[in-house]
Amino acid sequence: MDYEKLGLKAGLEVHQQLDTGKLFMRTPSTLSDEFDFTIERKLRPVASELGEYDKTALDAFKRNETFYYSGKKENISLIELDEEPPQEMDEDALKTILEVALLCKSNPVDRLITMRKIIIDGSNTSAFQRTTLVSLGGELEINTTKEKKRIRIQTIVLEEDSARPIKKEQGKIYYNLDRLGIPLIELATEPDIRTPEEAVSTAKKIGEIMRLTCNTKRGKGTIRQDVNVSIKEGARCEIKGCQELEQIKTVVEKEVERQLDLIKIKEILNKKINEKEKKELIEKEKDLSEVFKKTECQFIKNKPIFGIKLNKMKGILGEKVGAKRFGSELSAYAKATGVSGILHRDELPNYGITQKEVEEVTKILNCSEEDNFVLIVAKEENAKKAFESIKERILIAFEKVPSETRGALEDGSSEYQRPISGEARMYPETDVPFRELDPKYIKILEKGLPKSLSEREKYYTKLGLSTNHVEEMKLNNYARFFEELVAIGTNPKVTANLLLQTLTELKRNNIEIEKITKEDLKNLLILESKEQLSKNDLREAIIEISKGKTIKEILAEKQNNETNSKEVEKIIQTIVKKNEELVKTKGMGAIGPLMGDLMKEETLKKVDGKILSELLKKEIINFKK
Repeated sequence: MDYEKLGLKAGLEVHQQLDTGKLFMRTPSTLSDEFDFTIERKLRPVASELGEYDKTALDAFKRNETFYYSGKKENISLIELDEEPPQEMDEDALKTILEVALLCKSNPVDRLITMRKIIIDGSNTSAFQRTTLVSLGGELEINTTKEKKRIRIQTIVLEEDSARPIKKEQGKIYYNLDRLGIPLIELATEPDIRTPEEAVSTAKKIGEIMRLTCNTKRGKGTIRQDVNVSIKEGARCEIKGCQELEQIKTVVEKEVERQLDLIKIKEILNKKINEKEKKELIEKEKDLSEVFKKTECQFIKNKPIFGIKLNKMKGILGEKVGAKRFGSELSAYAKATGVSGILHRDELPNYGITQKEVEEVTKILNCSEEDNFVLIVAKEENAKKAFESIKERILIAFEKVPSETRGALEDGSSEYQRPISGEARMYPETDVPFRELDPKYIKILEKGLPKSLSEREKYYTKLGLSTNHVEEMKLNNYARFFEELVAIGTNPKVTANLLLQTLTELKRNNIEIEKITKEDLKNLLILESKEQLSKNDLREAIIEISKGKTIKEILAEKQNNETNSKEVEKIIQTIVKKNEELVKTKGMGAIGPLMGDLMKEETLKKVDGKILSELLKKEIINFKK
């Protein structure tokens, strides 16, 4: 596609979890699938500080859903349950986002004002998310096929992550509370992206800058990208939840294709149906349950089913819209009201519904050959809400591509979720005091900003790290710690090997390395640099610390073992000397008889026989020399 001609504009919102404590509570930011409590909640919208209700919140409220929150008591506090006020903002999280802002040449605000963002889809127990604007403006530099390009930054925000969804049932959503409150950096760009490839490059650059801080969580679900996409004659649509970098490219491509298809449908509708016919486009719903009393379609059988007639719309719902059909667009709007979806004439007979049943429906709804119909399996009240939503969406199709929030699917296509939120969803958080940002603190942070990727590559290579270790370390969360250790004199190669390989191997072997502090690692590596521990001792020392031993105890034990080893060597030397003739005559053949003498020694009875045998061989070789 010629994206320039199509007028493609795209912007990114990247959400990155931070590897710090939770933002406004002091519970651990670790995930657990174990539960020992569940609570039930209903949520409702509130007016913003301007007295207005957010359309998205009202839309979610109409679904009348019940939310169930589960968690583990050791992981969850009363703050996550919205039963206690928030605590002070986590200092590590604030420092990290300020570093990201400075790396992006963004301008930190003078005062931090935490706001409440109304969200009543159940993902927050309080019906709002705490969010704090930290920085404005800035830019990123990306490489395009032609040249380097600058992408402007709009805002950088610090906010709480939401609860983790577990499952969804009719009218019920279940959440795990462990993720709620983990700090998120939200970095939003201006709509300066002009191709799908630029969107990928921008997301990659943002991820790289955030990882330079060495304070971000890693793994699936810890970084999420939302893409805002529009074209000429189209509209801005926000596609939420891109998990992988390459998925972003496909999402942009498929959203452009979807909007082009909707523009074509708009043209078809306006040619086919005039203004007068548009007013009589959708007729009142009728109960069709009798038609399907003996149906072979299992998800309809013995359930209430209602239908509406769509005048002159035969074939329209089967029109291509991106990877799906226009009927799928209507179905998503219906689902948003709480029903399971729709069936329409353009896809029937199918799903066990026969041609005879289709003909009976067309007869009851008084459909001509040109007309279409939509069926919904639901109680009458729910069906009416869904039909209203469908009617609204069809009328929009005559005028424009609607601006909406959509969810990214695995294949890169997307599905309607809700209207795009507006300013009416924000109001001040009265439980978190304003905080002035001290310019002196910002200056201190500027002086200690992390090295860039290229600087790290050069520095690590100069230190003598292998190519693999350079590549692995440059965006590793241990990178800045590694640099601190080398600066105080630890061996660079030994330090890199310990941080990148030894700890990973021990974790795979179920050693509880989370019990090992950075201070422990620092002290061990200093001892190695002073030759008080060998690099081979480091692995065992970490295992011992994980079991509860202190470094002092490990050193004392090592010295004791070395002393014992010297005593054993002296006894062996004495016995070999006493049996000089035997050793000269039989050489290694003397090991058997001499081992018998060694085992009679009281002080050697607790020493491993293999160790004695090895030391004896060594002494015989030395004696023969």
